[in-house]
Amino acid sequence: MLGGRFETHIGPLSASIITPPIADGGRVIAPKLSDLPHNALAPLLGERPHRLDAYPASATGIDPEWATEYAAHHTGGATALRAVCIELSESPAAPIHNDIHSAIGDHESTSRYSIQGTPTARIADVAGRNIEAWYTRLAEWVTVLTEQDLDHHHRIYDASLIAPGLRVWQGESWNISASRYQIPTVIPIDLSAWRETLLHIGECKRPPLEWQLLVQAAKAVDRGYYRRAMIDYATAAEVCLSRIVQTSTAPASKPSKKSNLHTWSNWLVKHEPILYTVDQDFDVLVNARNNAAHRGIEPSPDDITTSARCAHRIV
Repeated sequence: MLGGRFETHIGPLSASIITPPIADGGRVIAPKLSDLPHNALAPLLGERPHRLDAYPASATGIDPEWATEYAAHHTGGATALRAVCIELSESPAAPIHNDIHSAIGDHESTSRYSIQGTPTARIADVAGRNIEAWYTRLAEWVTVLTEQDLDHHHRIYDASLIAPGLRVWQGESWNISASRYQIPTVIPIDLSAWRETLLHIGECKRPPLEWQLLVQAAKAVDRGYYRRAMIDYATAAEVCLSRIVQTSTAPASKPSKKSNLHTWSNWLVKHEPILYTVDQDFDVLVNARNNAAHRGIEPSPDDITTSARCAHRIV
């Protein structure tokens, strides 16, 4: 995947995603872009910002950390991709997703491009209006495929202070109290999956609903919202089972679309015994969901863990 060029769309723009190549010695370096001065992506001396948004607007050069070895539990080696380059051009035939279209703003002009000025300035403005929605879709697909938490609005850091505002007097100085370190378990994304992901989001496609729900549930668990997570895990299972029922060719009357988890499951056991068997933790999932949704009862960590595994197995 490093040193590659991948085609997609960002809103109404054609986009080439260019990943940094590996130089001699295994070092990841800046990619070469057309019409860009050499010093624009040249190494900087001294301390450099770790985030791209920390560079001043008038910076003549940036030197991001392109990639690092991924610090996570996974099989084999993996690289964490931290920055990519994007080459953009206008493409009136590109598909526009509803949320991207609204970001441009129908009220501004009947034209997709209401910004006056040079082509470069116009493209930069349109890209800026659409990149947030584009990245959100990219993060959603990559999260499904790798099980990473890529929510950039509510980030969870692998290393963080537990109480950043607390200082404890120890010895002869004020010190921080404690810190937390987490090593995630991820599935590194391979070249074919990365290429397909960029094609999907370029065509404004989202993952199947049940996978979106599993991702949302996992994010809620990471942030301590167990009741919300419990409902999403069960809904993911329900969407999956109801879809199997509705697409089944079994010659039997099907339950109403308003049926519940047990109804979907019982019908499949009776009419699709080869395709479906009841999961061993199915009742835990159903009971915990009912308690959370109808009684406002917070599920226990054990119920969440058991239900999450059950929902994943079903989906």
